[in-house]
This record gives sequence, structure tokens and C-alpha cells, in this order.
Amino acid sequence: MHAPDLKFCGLTRAEDAAIAAELDARFAGAIFAYGPRLLDAPRARTMFAGLEGSAVQRVGVFVLREVDEVLRIADAVQLHVLQLHGGGTPDSVLTLRERYAGAIWVVMRVSGATVERVDPEVLAAVDGVVLDTAVGGRSGGTGVAFDWAASVPAVAALRDRTMVMLAGGLRPENVREAVRTLAPAAVDVSSGVEVSPGIKDHGLMRAFAQAARLREV
Repeated sequence: MHAPDLKFCGLTRAEDAAIAAELDARFAGAIFAYGPRLLDAPRARTMFAGLEGSAVQRVGVFVLREVDEVLRIADAVQLHVLQLHGGGTPDSVLTLRERYAGAIWVVMRVSGATVERVDPEVLAAVDGVVLDTAVGGRSGGTGVAFDWAASVPAVAALRDRTMVMLAGGLRPENVREAVRTLAPAAVDVSSGVEVSPGIKDHGLMRAFAQAARLREV
């Protein structure tokens, strides 16, 4: 089994982004949607400066409402990937796809063995999906893991159609089990490597990377 790519999300400090680069993460994420890790474009540029000289791709997390606003931020911060947590119609996602040259991911929430449905036209237009736990009406970022074993059939079917990334409650002590169970292309961690919202613990980041990449997974 191939080790998954790493995505450290909810970054707010350049020094944390620099550790993501040191650990050869493929993706580093900034939140433009909601919550205590919310950044504006100037703060995101400052944070992403920690990736200078690396090949880490910059991801922006959005609740899609206004396509023009998403594109404005993407241009200002030079994002490689847009991660969309609902809030938009299929038409708005498809419009964004027509106007944005980078990658687009959509978040699909998982409850028990059920992965929420995404419009087939949208699924065909995007470059990957991020599976996160359904908790109440929240769009994501819950820090709660879903039932990996129960969702194996649904995730396997989805993996036949697109790139699948795993989020939701991942930590250094459980990411190995998650990778072994669902074989995602990438694992996405935020609160699982923090000392407080938006402030990463570099020891936990290193432990997470090591656990996710164990060859015997």
C-alpha cells in the first residue's frame, strides 16, 4: 500500500507552514470559510511565506457563495487548490471550474456507512473529494472521526471515480488505522496536531507524518 500524501490544514503561522514543508507535505491549507482559524488574504500570504522554496501546494478552504470572491482570494494568495465545503449550487461549482485553472476539491460528509451524495456533474468536474465527518449542520472541521470500517464499500466505490482524501478526527495515534482501512490518496489533519486552534505542535506534526507513512501500513 502506498503511503498517502499529507495535508496540514488550518495553518495560521509561517513557522508551522515551514514545518509542513520540512516534512514533505504535499498540501498546506488556509481557512477562508469560518471558525477560529479564519484568515484573510494578507494574513494567508504571510503564513504561506513559510513554504517559500518548497513544492508544497497551497490550498484554500471555502464555503462557496460568491464565485468572484473566491477567485479574488485565489489570485491574491496564488492558491493551487480550492477546497469547497458546500454553500454553493452545482451551477456555481461548474462556473468556478470554468474560470479557475487550478485543482478543485469538494467535501463530502460521511455519517455511519453513508457518504453524502454530490451532483454527478459536479463530481465529474472536480479533481478530488475530501471525506469529513457529518456533525450536525457543520460544513466540516469538526475534529471528529467517522466510522472508517462501516464506510469501506462506499469509499471504495467513490475511489473508482475520483481521488479520495480523508479528513475528520485524524491524529498521530489513529492515522495509521485510517490509512490501512480506507487507503486514501491523502490524509488531512488540523486540530489533531494543535495545542490550540490554529497553533500547531511541531512534535505532533512530525509524529503524524511518521505514522501516516509507515511502510507496513
